[in-house]
Amino acid sequence: MWQLQTNDGSTVVTGTGPVAYSTDRGGWETSETVYADPDRDLQLVDMPAAIAAAVARIDADVDAIYGSAIGLRQAEYEMAERQAQTFADAGYEPPVPGMVQSWAIAKGWTAQAAADDVLAVAAQWRGAQELIRAQRLLRKEQARAALGPAGLAATMATWAGFVAAVRAQLGIGGA
Repeated sequence: MWQLQTNDGSTVVTGTGPVAYSTDRGGWETSETVYADPDRDLQLVDMPAAIAAAVARIDADVDAIYGSAIGLRQAEYEMAERQAQTFADAGYEPPVPGMVQSWAIAKGWTAQAAADDVLAVAAQWRGAQELIRAQRLLRKEQARAALGPAGLAATMATWAGFVAAVRAQLGIGGA
């Protein structure tokens, strides 16, 4: 679906199928009609392309959040979490797993304190991941269902606010 809009965003006409500007005919041409626009004041809004770009932006934003928060260390963090959980499940009895021990040494903590910290941070991150996933999926479907540019813009504005809030909460700054 496409729309021709004025500069203030008002929709003049909506249609489906091919549309292109014809300099020879002085307007936007479809298979059935030419919409006069000799000064080319109208803007073409291609909703499928705009929706595809919005969906791609949502995924890229999430990838950027994950990259800023954990970078390429996901496997390391997951291993530390598994080792900390195994150690805690064993009643914090030796032997102390290597990932837990390295954190305890680095922080000057006991092995139990290090394991508990790893598990607390992992729980916070898992909660953030669940929220990010829920919002990513919801906003992508809202973008796909947008009936026009205004609806798509509203979805993306809500998404941008969410991204800013998550970045602030995770302490990873701007985009």
